[in-house]
Amino acid sequence: MICNRPFLVTAGPISNQEIEFGSISLSNAWGGTLNKYSCSDSPRTVLEGLHESKSKGMVQLLGDAAVQHQEGGSWLEALAAWRKPAIVLANTSPSGEITGYAPAYAALCETLSVPLLGIIQVGGYWDSFKRRLDGLPWCGWIASEKTSLNEFMTIEEVVIVLSTRNLTLNY
Repeated sequence: MICNRPFLVTAGPISNQEIEFGSISLSNAWGGTLNKYSCSDSPRTVLEGLHESKSKGMVQLLGDAAVQHQEGGSWLEALAAWRKPAIVLANTSPSGEITGYAPAYAALCETLSVPLLGIIQVGGYWDSFKRRLDGLPWCGWIASEKTSLNEFMTIEEVVIVLSTRNLTLNY
């Protein structure tokens, strides 16, 4: 069976500390290794190498996966072509609202047919009521190191949601 390792993609400005903390937290709960690649790396070369390795875990893309690559197309287009699942990491604005990046990435994934497992808020203030109202495929929240423990959902519960969605995708 082909291993469908999810790709962690960031939407909008998220601090390196929050990206690192969120990615490591998710990867530890998911199991396997966390491979990191820059969006300036060749999607074809990276995806071929990952396909051959068949290792388990997650892949973190550093940079903007929607930007056109010098080889043509974007990383998101490559994920769609290879049918690789994506998890979007997003954050709130300083006022606590979700910025336009999360819905834009969700719409772009839908347009390109990227298998989107969901969106995870990293850091900031989690407002479950507002997240239910916006109609986006939220999977939960990962508190930053500065924030107290998540009283709404544990990282393991977030991974269960993601794993279930990963199993139900049509490959």
